[in-house]
Amino acid sequence: MRATDRVRLERPRFAHVLGAFAAGALHAGGFGPWPHWLLALSALILLFAIMRRAAAQGASPGTQALIAGAFSMAWFGFGLSWLYVSMHDVGGMPAPMAAAAVVLFAAYLSLYPAAASWLAWRGLHAPGPWRLALRLAGAWTLAELARGWVMTGFPWLAIGYGQIDGPLEGLAPLVGVYGIGALTVVVSALIAWAVPCSRDTVHAVDLRSASRAVVAAVVLACLPLTSSPAQWTHAAGPTMSVRLLQGNVPQALKFDPDRAQRAMQEYLAGFEAGNAMLTILPETAWTVPWNYTPEGLVRRVETHVASGHAVAIGMPLLRTQPGSGPPRPTNSVALFAPAKAGTPASEPAVYDKRHLVPFGEFVPWGFRWFVQMMHIPLGDFGRGTDTQRPFSVGGQRVAFNICYEDLFGEEIIDAVRGAAGATILANVSNIGWFGRSHALPQHLQISRMRALETGRPMLRATNTGMTALIDAQGRVVAVLPAHQAGLLDVQVQGTEGLTPYVRTGNLSVLLMALAALLGTAATRRRGLMI
Repeated sequence: MRATDRVRLERPRFAHVLGAFAAGALHAGGFGPWPHWLLALSALILLFAIMRRAAAQGASPGTQALIAGAFSMAWFGFGLSWLYVSMHDVGGMPAPMAAAAVVLFAAYLSLYPAAASWLAWRGLHAPGPWRLALRLAGAWTLAELARGWVMTGFPWLAIGYGQIDGPLEGLAPLVGVYGIGALTVVVSALIAWAVPCSRDTVHAVDLRSASRAVVAAVVLACLPLTSSPAQWTHAAGPTMSVRLLQGNVPQALKFDPDRAQRAMQEYLAGFEAGNAMLTILPETAWTVPWNYTPEGLVRRVETHVASGHAVAIGMPLLRTQPGSGPPRPTNSVALFAPAKAGTPASEPAVYDKRHLVPFGEFVPWGFRWFVQMMHIPLGDFGRGTDTQRPFSVGGQRVAFNICYEDLFGEEIIDAVRGAAGATILANVSNIGWFGRSHALPQHLQISRMRALETGRPMLRATNTGMTALIDAQGRVVAVLPAHQAGLLDVQVQGTEGLTPYVRTGNLSVLLMALAALLGTAATRRRGLMI
């Protein structure tokens, strides 16, 4: 091959990679700072149109993986840029090292879509729109499931979260966030089929194929509009009054003894001034275990609790781990409720965080040197058990999760199942680690998805935002402004009943993804695949 021929072949590949990177940046924006389902969907349509054009020019599966990798580097690099804030601005890590860590992490996450694209395009010769769409959906969904599981998982920015408030969110109670992501890929790939591969391919057959693909995509996108969690759940128990507190304690000062003491006073004042049946404080509102609380504050808590007001406080606790020797610190929520017969008010019910954050709550093997570069209180925490009963408050059963935990819908549903399953979900968080970044609206998206999947309302009490009430249909009923102290008084109605997703978890999505890949591999027919 002559040198000029090599240059001619490489130029379109560079254009494809550059275009995919731009599409990935748009996709990241669709999760935040400009969360909108149409932006996220359009970015995927652009990516698959680029892939199809590259295929028409003879691109190999390896080249398609490169295109997907460029898309994903922008998707994860820009979408997770707030990690830089925690490592550099809060943790004091040198800027070059913090930036390199974000890039390397984005590169690792990009391996999943890249491998999925290689698998989807492998063996595809002149595919029809349905065969291509199903192969892409099957492969990308398996990759997202793997990303949410390998090394404890990191499913943040899963495709389905970008479809909150769009027509596809109706799938959440049926197949969860990964099922939404799968249909998003199908719809995007079908619409991308309408984009001509080149000027030479615009003819009557292509126009008919494109129009059919677009019509099919629109029909598929509209079908979930008929679904709602209310089809499987119903109101249960009395309406409960809840007060949610947002302290807005600067992360740089959170563990300063004087500021921590003042934070306790402020939170306690907010609790005492309210008349709510339940008051919820954020994650680590107390930076010390309960037995280190000044005696005067303990008596004030017990006095207000005794008057009929429960309070849930995020705090570290020293807990004995089953079979693991001496007590270890846990990231916990302690509920102080009006005493029942024979139960002192000073003995709280406790929820211990079960899904710990790598580098934040445990140090992966071989990375101690990395953690030591940050001057923040990190360590190896104890892990809560997988079976922890919801708290009984005001005729409702409230299941708590802590910060990062509500990222794992397959674990949240454990608290909803069974006769004593939760009627209300509650998340306590401290996203102060990430400053004034788009981590906050992204986390709100995640909580809304959990409400949609389970058909349960979600209460959120956070340090810096977003403190909110989300109803059982995933709608934000009330929210406090971020980055300012405040309190939110709400009335919340619990629900009972199990959505299909609560019953099956991610198993149904896994089986559908495998069926899509195996089914398309079993046929070599061109054109429409039924």
